[in-house]
Amino acid sequence: MTRHPHIRAAMGSDIGKRRRRNQDSGVNEPGVYIVCDGMGGGVGGERASAIAAKHFASVADQPVRSLAIIKTALDEAQSNIYNLGQNLGGVAGTTATGLILPSRPSDDGSEQAPLWYVINIGDSRTYHFDFDEQGNAIASSISRITKDHSQRQQAIDSGLVSPQMADAAIPRNIITQCIGSPQEIKPDFYAVVPSGRFIVCSDGLYSEVPDTAIAAISRANPDPDRAVEALIQTAVDAGGKDNITVLVVDVWPEVPHDEPWHASKLGDGEELETIGDITLDSLHT
Repeated sequence: MTRHPHIRAAMGSDIGKRRRRNQDSGVNEPGVYIVCDGMGGGVGGERASAIAAKHFASVADQPVRSLAIIKTALDEAQSNIYNLGQNLGGVAGTTATGLILPSRPSDDGSEQAPLWYVINIGDSRTYHFDFDEQGNAIASSISRITKDHSQRQQAIDSGLVSPQMADAAIPRNIITQCIGSPQEIKPDFYAVVPSGRFIVCSDGLYSEVPDTAIAAISRANPDPDRAVEALIQTAVDAGGKDNITVLVVDVWPEVPHDEPWHASKLGDGEELETIGDITLDSLHT
């Protein structure tokens, strides 16, 4: 587990019961918490997720993590993984989602940034829970910040089919974006208030464990390490058909927020530091 006066984070990964390789990778560095789920024949997916994780880890070395720096890391990962796929005679790719602080956390926990980035490309997910007064995750407050880049989600967003119809007719794992794709990637960026529990995971978790169970397990395990272990073991016990990677990040703000927690998707080129006070206030309402 990584510790910081206001942040505690833990990460774990399991190959599952059916895969020959673990194609997931992750980053658990101060202020950078990312999960990558690789795809591709042979070692392609394993190498793709590792390449992406390496580029995100380089962001953790920066004292300031502007949107331009994050996008540069994404662009470099995109180029390297695309070339990897070409060299392997096919396509190598990876998802990526998680949290990035706009500046390196200070050693004493002071001057915590009022907003953090959440990034997403592909179908890995980032969830959020509020804390109660004792600092435990409130199960009923579960919120999925990210939206899957998948054919199933596209069909639901079109309004032509219900979520139930889409679930029955469209395989879950047909994604529309990944790092390494021959097409241009368009990551989603969100601004989030840094408080509560964040769970970042590959689809190996939520494909086996419904959100209601993720919420109950999170509530029952206040310690991030225990929460990671319990979530992974539940996914393995439920079938473990895919690799499972889980990252739990608990955050206590310097000044508690009385207003409800919220997240907001950023517009093209919008930086956290350029968001006006009105937008900042809206994140708490």
